[in-house]
Amino acid sequence: MKQPELGNRISELRKAKGLTQEELVERCNISVRTIQRIETGEVNPRSYTVKTILSALESDFDQLHAESSFSGNVPKILTFAWVAGTAYFVLGLLEGPMDMSRAVSGSQIPRETVSEFFPMMTFGPVFYIIVKVLVLIAYTMFLRGFTSIGTYLGNPLLTMVSRIMIMTMAFVVGFDILSFYFMELDGPFVQMAIALSLGALGIVFGITLIALRSKLGAIGTFAGAIEVMAGILLLSLQPFGLIVQIPAVILEIVLVYQVSRAVAEGSDIALGR
Repeated sequence: MKQPELGNRISELRKAKGLTQEELVERCNISVRTIQRIETGEVNPRSYTVKTILSALESDFDQLHAESSFSGNVPKILTFAWVAGTAYFVLGLLEGPMDMSRAVSGSQIPRETVSEFFPMMTFGPVFYIIVKVLVLIAYTMFLRGFTSIGTYLGNPLLTMVSRIMIMTMAFVVGFDILSFYFMELDGPFVQMAIALSLGALGIVFGITLIALRSKLGAIGTFAGAIEVMAGILLLSLQPFGLIVQIPAVILEIVLVYQVSRAVAEGSDIALGR
């Protein structure tokens, strides 16, 4: 692990233990000036020095190298994530009218009435499947960014809920495609279960982003708050929750982009400062 990433990581480990630099000196017998210079990235310490500091922090040298390997891939993953997030947002402009058209065609509501308030479109099965598959791919790559952010920041809840959201989206897309051909599957019970699942996951995801406000800043806080609002609406079986979620997706794309820049530059993720 190179500087300044090494210094940032040692600083994070020290703060996680609730230690001041002076208290760390008492544990490892390395001068406070040396520790200060290491944490600020001014010097590249010898392996022995790093091992001594890590031992005092009850951390493993090999684990740090494993984290370094992971961290080296994070900028690439996050770059793909925000690009995929942008693609997911654009595809949603197609997916939304398509799903609305499907919902109206299976109801007694006149298409002309709905089209006055929501965009509608006519499409064939091949186009529908292509859009749905692309949505799933883009969404998966986008949420992978948040699994990486969770791992990078040591927040397993963000990593876990992001993975569950990916699996849930895979089920939703698969169900949409199957029910396109087997309409008898498209019952109110399944739709209700999907809405409740997405709502609950959205609330947990939003709360997790808010809890990381010291790292993710105002953008993460606002995105999290909107996710919670959208989740509550979905739990109330209000389709308007999907529309409320749109600004949250935009903020999350910006958030992943900013984190990717911070990680690529080797600086500490503290967008709230």
